[in-house]
Amino acid sequence: MTEFSAPHHTAVAQLTGPGAPFEVVEHIIDGISYKAYKNAEKSLASVIAPGRQHGEKLYLQYMGEDYSFADFFAASDRFAVALKRDYGIGKGDHVAIAMRNRPEWLMAFVAIINLGAVAVPLNSWGRSEELQQGLTDGGAKLVVCDADRLRFIRSAGNNLQAVVVEPDAKDDTSELFWPLVESANVEDFQVVDVEPDDPAILLFTSGTSGRPKGAMFSQMNCAQSLMNVEFIGAATYMTNTDTMNALLANPMHPKTLFSVPLFHISGLFSQSLISLRHGRGLYMMYKWDPKEAARIVKEEGITVLMGASAMLLDLLTHDDFQDADTSNISNISAGGGATPSKLSELYSSKTASAMPGAGWGLTETGGSGAAFTGYMANARPGASGFPSPIIDFKFCDEDGAEVADGEPGEIWIKSAACIHRYYSGAKDGSDFEQGWFKTGDVGYFNEDGLLYICDRVKDMIIRGGENIYPVEVENCLIQFPGCAEAAVVAIDSDRFGEEPAAVVRFKEGHDHITEADVIRYCKEHLAAFKVPVQVVFTTEPMPRTATEKLIKAQIKRTYFA
Repeated sequence: MTEFSAPHHTAVAQLTGPGAPFEVVEHIIDGISYKAYKNAEKSLASVIAPGRQHGEKLYLQYMGEDYSFADFFAASDRFAVALKRDYGIGKGDHVAIAMRNRPEWLMAFVAIINLGAVAVPLNSWGRSEELQQGLTDGGAKLVVCDADRLRFIRSAGNNLQAVVVEPDAKDDTSELFWPLVESANVEDFQVVDVEPDDPAILLFTSGTSGRPKGAMFSQMNCAQSLMNVEFIGAATYMTNTDTMNALLANPMHPKTLFSVPLFHISGLFSQSLISLRHGRGLYMMYKWDPKEAARIVKEEGITVLMGASAMLLDLLTHDDFQDADTSNISNISAGGGATPSKLSELYSSKTASAMPGAGWGLTETGGSGAAFTGYMANARPGASGFPSPIIDFKFCDEDGAEVADGEPGEIWIKSAACIHRYYSGAKDGSDFEQGWFKTGDVGYFNEDGLLYICDRVKDMIIRGGENIYPVEVENCLIQFPGCAEAAVVAIDSDRFGEEPAAVVRFKEGHDHITEADVIRYCKEHLAAFKVPVQVVFTTEPMPRTATEKLIKAQIKRTYFA
């Protein structure tokens, strides 16, 4: 513990000790001990249930449609009745959801959970083959989808029963969402009892390097992950009390600009379900568009901005955002790892009244991992936060041996919030060992106990025995004036085995920048062995997953094959 981290550790001790609201205990699963919150709900349905208390408060806004909490639950409950009545959906059945962000996505999800069934969210960016894989690997009995996803599913030759949300998309083997809702008697609705070990959600990893793996979350995994989000809020209050009290005095209804895909863990847990539980509003975007996001911030009373670093960079640098009044924005947070220094600078200049935040987590961990918000995040922009009190960390070398304190190693974690194995379609159990999940991320704790993420193990470049983490080089490149995107990959070298090469995209008006300019800039800011030996310019946005991860394999094939 250092002087800097002492307030955080004091807050953790007060919040998690015996009798405290976030008391941490040992929980045994399959003979292995995990840390868990003693007072967490026992099921995901129980986590969601308090949302009913918020009645006529506004929950969802979407393309001119407004839904109060009462509206939302009325539709979801009726849909649950229809699913049971017309399709026999019950405890343990798998129901897929395949659509862009829409209110019906969340209504269907909550209905599935309340029936004790297993929700199987599919990547809405996927086309026929990927959707077919998800339906097959996920064991879906039914799919709830939009028109585009239904077309892709049918083009793959799949005639699975479907409920479609758009009237003009119905075919012979599908029914329409809203007529089903309207036909159901809400008095027939009841929540199905489940056990903590029962399955709740089957989420697929982003699959940037192969077939997506199914992460099966138990009811307990979900409840622990969502309580961890609440713990982060409580710890933030205790370490930023004056700032938090000032923000809470704002009479505006808390409202998040919701732009992260719902099939992604942060969009589902940290934003939509937490907002549903606590009576907070969401302004849902159909898809990410920084120009439209700027309009929404200016016109719709947004108080919270959350998303991937690339999305927030897009928004804060967009021309239409420059005259936005951001005085009501209370929080701005980038997930997935450290906040790039350029983004931290934009926080200070564009959203000075907001508390910045950062966090790290994965699909498999339920988004739990490390996080911090407020003055500490502002003071340590390169960090990903303090570890969750229900997660054990260790850092290992390629042989599984723990590295020395402060040295980078692959992050292994163990927690009641984390899945303990993959579902079908991913038989290899090498990512799990005696309760430990091998994340594939490289990181370390510094003297403050803060987590720093270096990169993915598979992306690390080894140049003549020296390790190069592409993220570090990318963060340097993005600081170059006018640089919009940067990706760094390994290319073969006869002398060193591998060397770093970069692809960069500059904003309009920077055509005069040359490869020599970029390399010179890197030499001024990086160790010599980390400087890219080749820089390729592109005018096209780089390929990313729906969760804004760079698809490095595709970038390497395109520019350095």
